[in-house]
Amino acid sequence: MAEPRDSRPHWLLALAALLGLVGAGLLFAGLERIVPVQVDGEWVGIRTRALTLGSLLRAADLVPHSEDRLLPARPALTPWWDAPLRLEHARLVHLALWPEHRGLAFKSAERIPANLLLQAGVRLFPRDRVYWQGQPIDPYQPLPPATTYHLEVRHAVPLTWQDEGQTGTCYSAAPTLGEALAECALHLESGDEVSPAPETPLTPEIQVTVRRARLLRVQVNDNTLTLYSSAATVGEALAEAGIALQGLDYSQPPEDQPLPADGVIRVVRVREEVVLEQETLPFKNEYEPDPETELDQRRIIEPGEYGVEVSRLRVRYEDGQEVGRTVEARWVAKEPKPQRVGYGTKVVIHTLETPQGTLEYWRAVTVYATSYSPCRLGVDRCSTATASGLPLRHGIIAVTRAWYSWMLGQRLYVPGYGIGVIADVGGGVPGRYWIDLGYSDEDYQPWHQYVTVYFLTPVPSAIPWILP
Repeated sequence: MAEPRDSRPHWLLALAALLGLVGAGLLFAGLERIVPVQVDGEWVGIRTRALTLGSLLRAADLVPHSEDRLLPARPALTPWWDAPLRLEHARLVHLALWPEHRGLAFKSAERIPANLLLQAGVRLFPRDRVYWQGQPIDPYQPLPPATTYHLEVRHAVPLTWQDEGQTGTCYSAAPTLGEALAECALHLESGDEVSPAPETPLTPEIQVTVRRARLLRVQVNDNTLTLYSSAATVGEALAEAGIALQGLDYSQPPEDQPLPADGVIRVVRVREEVVLEQETLPFKNEYEPDPETELDQRRIIEPGEYGVEVSRLRVRYEDGQEVGRTVEARWVAKEPKPQRVGYGTKVVIHTLETPQGTLEYWRAVTVYATSYSPCRLGVDRCSTATASGLPLRHGIIAVTRAWYSWMLGQRLYVPGYGIGVIADVGGGVPGRYWIDLGYSDEDYQPWHQYVTVYFLTPVPSAIPWILP
């Protein structure tokens, strides 16, 4: 019996196969990625559809050679996406070794000088030096990327010296003897003799002799004299230099002391003078009432005279500069004479034109004016109370306690304020004549200025001739 035939059209099968191929192609295209790879220290992006490490490196033409370094190291069929890739190409390394005077050449992907030396079988000791491009470098820090490295390795060699009976030894890789001695902390003064010369190239087992010179610098009269001396004391060295200490002159260090370690001797030239100085003594003012002078004015009735005080001084100079003076005696050559000053007690009535009309006043004083109101007292409460019992409002004027005791009830005219009466006490402003202008809270105006106030008639019976 024959099997039944598939009733589906053949074109449907073909269509399904085509769609499968298209889907696979789209899937393959969708796998394309940009892979970051660090090559010789620089990151590059590689666009690829590769699924394995080997395919990725071949596609990017980055297949490592045996001397190259790929991190992390993995088989070629390993997927590439499980860790960042770093590829370091091997470059040619030239080593120049001193004092062996031989060279080495090899290829390596290493960039840390100490590791390069280890690969070449070269041991590095603490005082050894490594040079790259003629400059000393830290052998444990990586070198910048380059196609070729030329390194010079200077191994430290022993250096022995004799210094005035003392023997010293150290190791150095410095190019010259002078640099090596400095590295070995052997301090040389100007004039010291070193054999061989400091510019001699350093060689293994070099023997050095240091002969010290006693360089002295004598400072005298703003000049510096340089000399060499083997004298036992400062005084002997000065005598050798032809420098004499006379009178009060002295040296630092003193004459009987041994030569200083720093070689510096200072000669101080000393002289003294006796001088007389005069100082003016001020006179005092004696005040007295003057009925012929208007109130608040002053008149010199009899001028005063200054006195004179004389001092005898001994002045000491060192190297021309004054360093001290001593008073040996002091006396008053002339006593000061007091000055008699008259203060006015004559009251004169003046007139003043104001918006309130013509006013008569008997005194005018410049004061510093401020203002206040019931809720602007400088405390955390409001009050209309005043020292006189009058309620605080426009027209109430406060003064200091010293003025209040003399002037309670005195009428004043204040330009820009009007007429008021002294009826309250305030703290005042130190060093100034002062008034505080009263207001209500509704009509308050701030004052912080100087103003001339006028004391209105009638003239009171008790007047402070000099304002406190």
